Amino acid sequence: MTSLDQEVTLLRSVPFFSSIETGKLKLLAYSSEKLGFEDGEAVFRQGSTDGDAYFILEGSADVLTERNGHEVRVAHLPQHALFGEISALCDIPRTATVRAKGDLVALRIPKESFLNLIAEYPGVALQIIRVLARRVADTTSDLVAALEARNGG
Repeated sequence: MTSLDQEVTLLRSVPFFSSIETGKLKLLAYSSEKLGFEDGEAVFRQGSTDGDAYFILEGSADVLTERNGHEVRVAHLPQHALFGEISALCDIPRTATVRAKGDLVALRIPKESFLNLIAEYPGVALQIIRVLARRVADTTSDLVAALEARNGG
């Protein structure tokens, strides 16, 4: 089996990509780049503007924001998590830094390929909306808890 076929098989096994026809998965795998990162290595940094989306094939990563010159962990991304999609969708700089937590293998999906994928597959777009909605709900909950703790609950 070729490397491209292996990547397509891997993508097909992930619920996020399972509804996409094989030809489109091959195009996605071909236009994307599989990247390896070592523990602590940045996938991208807060404020950068490359706009590509990423998908974790193996491993996990931490999401960090800078506060008073220090990085603060705000989330953990498990295997098969999509990230970087906000910059791809909104044409804005990265809102956080993402660092590998242990060894990480991620698929870097060029912005144009990512936008074409969600335009052609409403099911994928719906999954992305659900991921973003969950993040907003979690962030709101964390913010309320932090405010309550700061104000003496």
